[in-house]
Amino acid sequence: MKFLLTTTLLAALSLSSAAQAQSSCPADPIGISITPAGTDRFEIGVSAVGASGAIDISWGPAQGTVDGTADFLSDVVFNLADGRSVEATYLGQGSWTVPGDAETRWDGYRYTLTAGHDAARWDVGKEEVAYRFDDAFYFVMHSVLAVNYAWTDCHFDVRFDIPDDWQALTPWNEEAENHFAVASLNDLLRNLIVVGPGLDPEMIRIGGLDVVIVTEEAFSSARQEFRNVLVESLARYGQIFGDMPMDRYLVAFGADEMNDGGAFAQSFGQRLPAPFRAHETLMWARALAHETLHAWIGHAIEADPYSELQWFTEGGTDYLTMKTLYRAGLVDADDVIFMIEGQIRRYFLGRISSGPISLAEAGENKQQNRQLVYGSGALFNFLLDAEMTAQSGPGAYEAALRGLYQADDTHYSEARLLAELDVVSDGAASEIHAWLNGPFNPFDVLARMDEAGLATSAFGPDEIMVRFAANGCSGSREPACMPDFLQR
Repeated sequence: MKFLLTTTLLAALSLSSAAQAQSSCPADPIGISITPAGTDRFEIGVSAVGASGAIDISWGPAQGTVDGTADFLSDVVFNLADGRSVEATYLGQGSWTVPGDAETRWDGYRYTLTAGHDAARWDVGKEEVAYRFDDAFYFVMHSVLAVNYAWTDCHFDVRFDIPDDWQALTPWNEEAENHFAVASLNDLLRNLIVVGPGLDPEMIRIGGLDVVIVTEEAFSSARQEFRNVLVESLARYGQIFGDMPMDRYLVAFGADEMNDGGAFAQSFGQRLPAPFRAHETLMWARALAHETLHAWIGHAIEADPYSELQWFTEGGTDYLTMKTLYRAGLVDADDVIFMIEGQIRRYFLGRISSGPISLAEAGENKQQNRQLVYGSGALFNFLLDAEMTAQSGPGAYEAALRGLYQADDTHYSEARLLAELDVVSDGAASEIHAWLNGPFNPFDVLARMDEAGLATSAFGPDEIMVRFAANGCSGSREPACMPDFLQR
């Protein structure tokens, strides 16, 4: 998952408790209306009596735009407390304010949103921004909804004034038809919605979680495949962590050139090539299971500061995704070999391309250091699982993750995360982390992976071979030779 557009947003939403206490809501709730106004246009209105300050979207650049996500907002007008309407002053990079005095009070604002995002090429992927969803519209709210970021502790009332043949699919609580209550700015902005005609959503219930699935027409025949992965992976994640972190979850599948996905607070957007091809199952299933796992690792277990733990929230998610898919019977032993080879390769290539930076430093530019972020975190969790299983038996690693999730405070710095894991691993977490952060020797890495039950070899950093060598095996693809902590 990519955060180029949302890093600033996350920083704004992850305010300290003191800062939250100082913020105020101009209305309770703040009203938001979304109304179609033409082929690809929407009129957005926000009612917030007595508010002040700038409004922002999460700004990000794209090929084919002049001003990134801001290109698609126009005619921004503030409604002042004295009844006048004034054109907003644009400050650049997706920020608008009332002309003149920044403390001028206003009662709301309106603007036009043009859903032309498909004309641009988004480096972060269109599933992180917006696109046409057949005849409907897919929006990630932080990219299209301008708000005041001080409204962190506010409630919101979102109404869609849409034609009878349209639907509004959201992860929020529906109070009446097309009328939704949203509990926080985080839930408002860090989610996707799909709105428009021709939608055919399906709802399934998994362990107390209502999951809404919607697909573009190109994938209507693949719904059963998508459903199987969602049911198996979400159910197993719920068992690992003890419960579901939300009541409702929206999942949208759209067509694109490649497999990828974007995870949000209570929603997930997947893109994959059309038409659906069975031989690509490992690629899309791994992306789907990875992104849904972020509901626990990344959103519930949250990095604070954000950049410090990208290696854990991304690489650790990769590792647990692999293990879960195998234990659910959704992939086979050969697929596990392929994924472990990829995790080792990522770490090797990441160390070469990113140089001698720490794992925390790598997270400061996750896209540039992507190989190191994902590879190091996957190896850390693989080795930690192996060590904890040897110390305390099967399930010890999963119990440690459950402890992180069920803690009273689930905001973790790197130091706090390692300290918590050290308690249940006899210090193994910090030792493994320091080793991965230390001088890079690929042969030492392969030797340590072998000690955990593998048989590895390499010809350069990009050619990695893995076999299983546990339970008396000398090097095999057979599931019986897999290390016990990965076994079904």
